[in-house]
Amino acid sequence: MTHTFKPASFGTVSHGTLRTEDLLDSFARELEWQVQRNADYFQADDAARARRDRLLSLVWDARECDPESEDADYLVNESLPDELQAFAPAYGYFGAHCGDGSDFGFWLPDDALADFDGLRVADTSEVPADYCGEVLHVNDHGNMTLYAATAGQLVEVWGVLWPAQWQGNHR
Repeated sequence: MTHTFKPASFGTVSHGTLRTEDLLDSFARELEWQVQRNADYFQADDAARARRDRLLSLVWDARECDPESEDADYLVNESLPDELQAFAPAYGYFGAHCGDGSDFGFWLPDDALADFDGLRVADTSEVPADYCGEVLHVNDHGNMTLYAATAGQLVEVWGVLWPAQWQGNHR
């Protein structure tokens, strides 16, 4: 049985602080949550279980780390963001919000879909019945939904409201 990887949702993980101890806690909590919600995926084989164990070890390191240490800076600025990036939704990223440097989370950059080479539609009825690939539905308000299409069947990958997504979707 194949277990599907579940990417994160767009939105805030930590807001209003740049304190290392707060970011360590928020980033570690988010990484642990993403690993837990992908438990089936991380049970698929030995490599997946080893990756899960490495990620949970990183969570442990973040929780045990002295926030004043160089290790803490490395965890907050390199290790944890790099691992969280792997959970970013398609075309998205993990990091600081483009309009608020103290709002860390999963975001869709303004130009993320500039080079989108899938099918763009204003209405999903425009998708040909035999189409296979990515479909980006952009409505008249600028709200976007990305679909994966297989022979006309659409499965939502993600959706964002414009401009609300950029105003911080605080959890």
